Amino acid sequence: MLQRLDVFKKFDEDKNGTLDRKECNRLISHVLEENVDPDHIDVLFREFDKDNTGTIDSSEFMTIIKYMNNAAEVQQEMKELSNDDNDDVKANDGRMSKIIATAIEQSRNDSDAMMKDIAHELYPVRDILCLQGADFGDYIPRKRGERINFDKLLDVEDAAEMMEDDNPFDPKFDAAFPPSDMRCLALVSHNGMKKTMREFVVANKNILMKFRLTGTQSTMTMLKDVFKDELDEVVVYGPACASGPLGGDAELVALMVSGKIGGILFFQDPMNSHPHRADIDCLVRQALVHNTMLAENPTSALMLVQCLRYALQGVGKAAMIPSFFFTLQSPTVAAYQTNQACIVKRHSGVDSLDSIGGE
Repeated sequence: MLQRLDVFKKFDEDKNGTLDRKECNRLISHVLEENVDPDHIDVLFREFDKDNTGTIDSSEFMTIIKYMNNAAEVQQEMKELSNDDNDDVKANDGRMSKIIATAIEQSRNDSDAMMKDIAHELYPVRDILCLQGADFGDYIPRKRGERINFDKLLDVEDAAEMMEDDNPFDPKFDAAFPPSDMRCLALVSHNGMKKTMREFVVANKNILMKFRLTGTQSTMTMLKDVFKDELDEVVVYGPACASGPLGGDAELVALMVSGKIGGILFFQDPMNSHPHRADIDCLVRQALVHNTMLAENPTSALMLVQCLRYALQGVGKAAMIPSFFFTLQSPTVAAYQTNQACIVKRHSGVDSLDSIGGE
């Protein structure tokens, strides 16, 4: 692979990290040791220029060569089986067209299989993420704003089995650290996101109950309802706060700055205005100031709870979630504090007297 990347750099004549059509043509012809028609290059660009920049970067080039080599081997095997020794230009041109067509077909099949596998794994959280259609596979809509049709993605037996099994996202496990050793995890959701937050809690209840849970009033009520039948494990709750518009967000800020909150999952509704916008901004800003774990949408929350699981499983890796154990701050706070100390000193009464006496 390193040799091919070295060749890529060699044929990247303007050294901009990408290949235009002419550069790509010369490079692929060099690697495959046979001429490639410009029309073939156009076909390859339409398939493998994934970011639609009109150029091929090193990653896209490596993908092209992988599939072209595989396709060339397939065509060579087919040629040997057919005992075809025709080497004229027209035959070679037809062979290259077949190689490219085979490469594109293999690439699309692999991409479809990968995306189907990922979508299959995301089934338990499908309504939380609202997975939209993509340009692959018959079971997925191609129009922007349409959700993946999981009824077509999964056959009836697969869906039934997944409904019966425990959520693979959220296995049961014994935590390395008790909730009492960690700071609280706060859950907050706007009215438009209440349903999504509930679904999120249900899908992740085995990891969430490893923490002391706090949040605004309606979210805390929902948490206690979801966990009311959990007999195997005691769910520990931290301080309860008021509803967000009634000061709940401000209460969470106070808990955070006093070192009682280690992380916040805050499902904000981006489609509606909020009367307590100032409180929301304050909560987010103080999370930045105090370097506290913060997820503001379901996608980032799902990724962060995966980190929480990894940090608590087995012997534990507390260093992965430092805000639950230590008081942190933004790297910019120290400079601010130094500047403030200078301002205070400059305007203090003692400083002024000293200055007068010196004159």
